[in-house]
Amino acid sequence: MKNDMISRLIKNETVNNREYMVGLMRRHSVTALCCGLLTLALAFYAITAGVIKTITIRNENGFYSFIYFTMLSNTLAALSVAFTIPFAVEGIRKNRFTVPGWTAIFHFMSTTCITVTMVFVLAFMSWVEPEDAFGGANLFAHVFCPLLILTLFLQMETGHIFTLRDRLISIIPFCIYMTVYYYEVVLVSRDAGGWPDIYHITEYAPPFIAIPLLLLIAFGTSSAIAAISNLLTKRWFAKMFRYWDENADPLEVRIEAFGLGRMIGTNAEKHDVYIPFDLLEFLAKKYGLKDKDVMKPFMKGLLDELERKH
Repeated sequence: MKNDMISRLIKNETVNNREYMVGLMRRHSVTALCCGLLTLALAFYAITAGVIKTITIRNENGFYSFIYFTMLSNTLAALSVAFTIPFAVEGIRKNRFTVPGWTAIFHFMSTTCITVTMVFVLAFMSWVEPEDAFGGANLFAHVFCPLLILTLFLQMETGHIFTLRDRLISIIPFCIYMTVYYYEVVLVSRDAGGWPDIYHITEYAPPFIAIPLLLLIAFGTSSAIAAISNLLTKRWFAKMFRYWDENADPLEVRIEAFGLGRMIGTNAEKHDVYIPFDLLEFLAKKYGLKDKDVMKPFMKGLLDELERKH
């Protein structure tokens, strides 16, 4: 049976028809790129409109508009998207939208912050001040940008499982903002030159109840996003391994690694070869092998295919 598998592999009957993960996830890069470009455009429009409104209508310094968490979260989101767009472009070439670990955490943080804005607007602000919630550029800042960056975030294939530590890190900007907000609104007050209570935390509940409640909502939002991302990550890996027998022996695993190398070699040139180290490491770990046990056949398959093409 093993000899038959090797023969079929050499004849290229299984390699090119095999749906490896790197082939399955190409659409993620395209979706991420589209969402990223739209997020940048809409966030820039919303931020610019907010600054102009502050200057022309409220006769305030443009920087005053950044006392709103909406403005801050959209700025953070735009910065995060600017970091991830190059990886989405690269992902179209290599068929996988992967980013470095620090970029994933930063993007998780910005996604959490801007999603908290959307949750607050939909759950509270839309009932109290619907015009401010959805009027003009606010519709983009409060709804469209959060949905776009959330979609972009869920396209990432980092293989990273977001932990409790990651979730706590993701709400740091919101915690800092609420600390400053409490100082400006409660301790200083508007009459003494502080901020107005734009989020009405002193109207419906005492600050010592309202602020912890908002932090709890932020943590819950972060946890929900992490749970969805973790679920998708596990499903992506399960999708890849559904082709591979749980009881596969080392020879069959090496054959799969060899075939994966040939498949990538078929779709790449020498100057832009992509080696999916995370997948190979995951494959080795799953079947109790050393990394070199899958890396060597992968490289042989890759080099064989590149040599054949040239």
